[in-house]
Amino acid sequence: MSDLSSRRYIVNNYAHLRYSRYAQHVNMIMPNPEHGLRQPVTDTNRQDSFELFMLGADEKKVTEAIDTRIPSTSIFTFNKEDHTLGNMIRGRLVTNQRVVFAGYKVPHPLFPTFELRVGTDGSITPRAAVLQACRDLVTDLSTLSREFTKEYELRKMVSEGANGSAQNGGL
Repeated sequence: MSDLSSRRYIVNNYAHLRYSRYAQHVNMIMPNPEHGLRQPVTDTNRQDSFELFMLGADEKKVTEAIDTRIPSTSIFTFNKEDHTLGNMIRGRLVTNQRVVFAGYKVPHPLFPTFELRVGTDGSITPRAAVLQACRDLVTDLSTLSREFTKEYELRKMVSEGANGSAQNGGL
């Protein structure tokens, strides 16, 4: 199929392709019948990027619901977060000896929330376990940042020193 005939096919089937996944993901350029201009087809389900991390006036970052089916268990709902934070907190929680289980799930892929279910042995509350896991993560990430920056600066100094000795004739 030539390029011209494929464009005609797309234009002729504009109504069908307008809402198809193919048109939304490829961001095809379609003619606007009113203006005769070409405009990109946009994904109508996509949220604005700031809506993915900024909380609204009535939203809380974390809410806790006590699970009545299992003792010493709570379900924490994190708003405007995704798998990255969920897996990090879960991974830190399972290393705690007093945590019996920890798991998370993302209820729906279009909504940036996850639910973290934490069960403890009763010697510590699930809230205290999550707070301690978050403190430990902040400590680990600050150590990682500091070590990365130190290593980056050392490598930068070594590469500048190697470039300087090469420019001075190897002396």
